[in-house]
Amino acid sequence: MSEKEKTLYDETPSMFRNKPFWFGLYVISIIAGLWGLFQWSSATDGNLWKSAYIFSMVVGALGFMSLLTWWLRVVNIRLAITNERVTLRTGIFSKNIREVYITDIRSTQIDQRFMQRILNTCHVEISSAATSESEIRIDGIPYPDKVKKLIDDHRRD
Repeated sequence: MSEKEKTLYDETPSMFRNKPFWFGLYVISIIAGLWGLFQWSSATDGNLWKSAYIFSMVVGALGFMSLLTWWLRVVNIRLAITNERVTLRTGIFSKNIREVYITDIRSTQIDQRFMQRILNTCHVEISSAATSESEIRIDGIPYPDKVKKLIDDHRRD
């Protein structure tokens, strides 16, 4: 980054606000798994519910693993907007960096599903003159109005 370049926006996709149903389902399954673990540890040998406790622990473990995998994917995606460029960084083990200079941006598309609109997240696609497809695509970015305004304001400078 040059001395004149300032970071205006730097966010990762939101987990809860982007997919609240799946987030809630994973959290509920983890709670069920913890409940099963505590019930199983205090159950007597003649308890008929032991298999239900084990089942709830398996469901909880699957929910935890799903949430952890999702979190690792989300935390390693970052959209940054400076006064000169838009950068999308992705990857855990191998990194992928896509940069588009703001002066080269030809269109910015913001799509919001119903729940995304309520929870203030969006799907962003940024296109440049160099390609016919979108250069940058990312889902679940918070504050869509701010993203669009920052790009539009600096594109006109």
